[in-house]
Amino acid sequence: MTRTLAVIPARAGSKRVPGKNTRTFAGKPLIQWSLEFARAYPGFDEVSISTDCQEVARVARACGESLSWMRPPELATDEAGTVDVILHALDEYQVRGQSFERVAVLQPTTPFRRADRWREAQRLLDLGFPAIVGVTAVEQHPYWTYWLDANGCMQPCFPGQSKQRSQELPAAAAINGALYWIDVSVLMETRSFAPPGVHAVLFDDALESIDIDTEQDWLRAEQLLLGSGFFQ
Repeated sequence: MTRTLAVIPARAGSKRVPGKNTRTFAGKPLIQWSLEFARAYPGFDEVSISTDCQEVARVARACGESLSWMRPPELATDEAGTVDVILHALDEYQVRGQSFERVAVLQPTTPFRRADRWREAQRLLDLGFPAIVGVTAVEQHPYWTYWLDANGCMQPCFPGQSKQRSQELPAAAAINGALYWIDVSVLMETRSFAPPGVHAVLFDDALESIDIDTEQDWLRAEQLLLGSGFFQ
């Protein structure tokens, strides 16, 4: 049986939005949105919060989630990579006698999730794709973008492509950070959540694609929520 560990990475440090993981968003601590989804989604066999923050741990315990360990300081810096954080969580479970074939990452900064996106990701993994990521269509196509040098001079990022008509452009999207699901063996080998063969799940709802990294992001998410039918 293929087993999935769902990891919610939530370190204490956040320079642009201090304490954002436990700050109240739409009536509950921001991290609680991700935790409640992870606990309710049937495709996850175990849910783990990776944190060095006692306040995050307190919120987790209040939601019925006990923490077996705290993230070590060297994995809670600005320079620490998410891959290392996830592999550390997998190692901690291995020490405790639990192994997983897949791992999902739910960033607390993307609080609104739809189960159908994750069901589609699970279906694609079952078809044999090594990794699935959530993506959002880009507003400005990369064929129409330019490099700028220090003097402001422009060079096309894709020479010879910038004159294509909009209806001729190939589909383009950016990883939105809202969904990562990958085979553990592939993550260990490539140390990437977007390895060769990765497949996309397209998100077309602005609210579920929001990534709260600044105060402006926070305000935008609140504004989008007011006018959305997300909970209908």
